[in-house]
Amino acid sequence: MITRGPASLALAALAVAALGGCGQEAEGASSPAAASSMTTTTPAAVPSRPASTVYGFARADGPGTMIISPRRATRDKNRYRVEAIRSAEDVRVTFAPSLDYRRITVACDLKETEGKIAIDAKALGATRCTANDLDFTLSLGPVPVRVTYDPASGAAVQAQEFLYPPDDPRTAFGTIAPAGKGAVQFTPYAVKRVPSMGYSFTKKSGAPITLPYTGTMIFFRVGRSCGDNSVQPTSTDRDGIGMRQCSSTDLAGALDALKEMQVKVDYLAASGEVMEIHEVYPCQGDICG
Repeated sequence: MITRGPASLALAALAVAALGGCGQEAEGASSPAAASSMTTTTPAAVPSRPASTVYGFARADGPGTMIISPRRATRDKNRYRVEAIRSAEDVRVTFAPSLDYRRITVACDLKETEGKIAIDAKALGATRCTANDLDFTLSLGPVPVRVTYDPASGAAVQAQEFLYPPDDPRTAFGTIAPAGKGAVQFTPYAVKRVPSMGYSFTKKSGAPITLPYTGTMIFFRVGRSCGDNSVQPTSTDRDGIGMRQCSSTDLAGALDALKEMQVKVDYLAASGEVMEIHEVYPCQGDICG
């Protein structure tokens, strides 16, 4: 199905093995409006003015609603190479039961492609599915999609999945803050490791990005329990990295209490999906710099 977590790399490998064909003309993300504004209104079946299109990764935001993190998508045979769009804002759209949803799997209820894909001449999903099927795939994690929507109402008219190359894991240090249901805002920091003292967060090393997560994400804390917000190093390794295994629910509770946390994050580069978050007890004292 869609790339996510450990299974995502295997899925991508299966999909790539099933792909063939010769090179075709590249296709990128369209509609600058889609990448620069967030719209929320009630669903509508037919666009009231020329539709907008956005490529990206969708995540659930309640019943009949999804948020797309825009990406620049370039056609490469039967896949799309995706790149982040600097300063692009998320696009929030609604979808009604009449939504035209098309999957890359050969059946609507599959979690993975299982080595067989269904795509059209533009390398986009061809299996006709329903809004309920979209709810199902969104529950599994970020979904790579091309969404056509009415910019006036914010209602999606069509959503088509696409394939993209295997996602690369990435590890980074920084701070996280709440970014809505199932997502955090991550601000990367440069760090300096002080032997036997831990990590010192020195300065910001990039712009904030939104990272989605699901219930399978693992959260590790530094305290005595998953609900301990004292940020004391009772469950850490020698570098102050949290080792007490907790859940995504515990993460939401911790962010609600602390608002911001210093962390080490493991996530997938293209989709941004978080696999693990380790709370960090930073280096203390003048020696840390």
